Amino acid sequence: MNMLKKILVVDDEELVRNYVRRALSSRGYDVAAAVDGASAMAVIEKEDFDLAICDLKMPDLRGEEVIRRLKARRPLTRVIVITGSVSDILNPIFPGLAVEGFLIKPFGINEIRDMVEKILKGRS
Repeated sequence: MNMLKKILVVDDEELVRNYVRRALSSRGYDVAAAVDGASAMAVIEKEDFDLAICDLKMPDLRGEEVIRRLKARRPLTRVIVITGSVSDILNPIFPGLAVEGFLIKPFGINEIRDMVEKILKGRS
């Protein structure tokens, strides 16, 4: 099991947050959620995570900025981007974010589980 792996899900869409949280919690991950970029930063200030799953388009603090701040504060945290738009991934700013993977919404439960397991494989 993955009881020691902590994951933060950041998405302003409640349906997506809950979907990802349930998919990963059922696999033994310790999953926290944040409703927007500002609340994600507050959580990151207090806790360390093995992985963050972050939406790019949020109303307050965009995902790119959350990822930059997260990497500055917690450089060992790995990141998966989730977005509803392929054009976000093609944006020239994307390669500079140092993320380990991305998923386009809507994605399947096995897609998110497989990607998380691949990224965290072998990490204590």
